[in-house]
This record gives sequence, structure tokens and C-alpha cells, in this order.
Amino acid sequence: MNNFSIYEEIFKSSNEDFIKMSNKESDKTLSIPNIKYESKVANLAKMCFLMESVVLNKKREGTIYAGFQKISRASKIWDRFLQMADNVDKIYIFGEKDTTLKSHRNIEFIYLPHNHKLIKEWFLVMDIKFGKNMMVAYDLDGFGTLEIEEDRNFKGVKTFNIKNIDDTIKLLKTII
Repeated sequence: MNNFSIYEEIFKSSNEDFIKMSNKESDKTLSIPNIKYESKVANLAKMCFLMESVVLNKKREGTIYAGFQKISRASKIWDRFLQMADNVDKIYIFGEKDTTLKSHRNIEFIYLPHNHKLIKEWFLVMDIKFGKNMMVAYDLDGFGTLEIEEDRNFKGVKTFNIKNIDDTIKLLKTII
């Protein structure tokens, strides 16, 4: 299996403005189209929800690629992903297999080996008509290192840059 980091391959040298986010950023900040950031889990979860809202209640042509580090990290929001799967052509879920989630005809799991570089990243790539964008966040702390997992620190990028999104999709397709 091709072993790569989206953050390292696509964004390490990006020129987006940098923001060190507070613990609870506003929707306005989390919706900035092109930013580099350092943040904790709560902001990333809200950023992803804002991105996903485009397909939650409306059918859209396209594909979603989502990386959760560990599959179990998707369990709290799995109903939302099942709803989105009814509205898009396909969803690929990437992560280390540590649980089994309810299946859906439009969802495919890509199980990553324990030492894969994507295990350290949380990402969401929305390759959809009228809403192409993505975020990737590199886990600076790792699982099991903090007493409260939600206190983990991430550095990442959110972008609407079509070239970066297409390059990321091309990389992800090498392991699908």
C-alpha cells in the first residue's frame, strides 16, 4: 500500500494565512476558504460539520473522502455520514480498523495498516459539484498521549484550491 501523508505531500509548503485557533472558534473563522491553522478537536469537528452541511439535506453529484485516523472516531457522527451517503455518489472512509460501523451501499471503508502515515491525519475532501473543498489536520499529540483525547493538538490546512484538491484525490485513489 502506498504510504503517504496528505499534509506533507500537498500542504507543507502552502502559503495560506496561519491562524492559531482558540478553543471555540466562530463559524466565520472556521469557514475561511484558505487557511493554515493549529487547533484542537472541537474546532476540527465543527469545521467538518460546516463543510458536510452542503450535502446533508440535498443531493449532490460527487464523492467524499474522509479520514478518521481510527474508524471508531466516526461512530459519534455515523448517522450523519449515513445521511450524506444517501445524497452523494460515494463516500470513502479511511482509518485503522478498530471497530465495525453500519454499512451503506455508497460507503466503502479503506482500512489502513497501523504504521500508515494517514493514521496521524484527520481529513475531509469534498469532491462535489458546486462545493469542492478540503481540510487536512496532522495530529501533533497522537492517541493515548493525553488524558482527554479532545485536547489533542493538530496543525492543518483548509482549502478551496482545485489543484491541491485534485492532487489529494489522486493520492487517495492510489490506495482505494
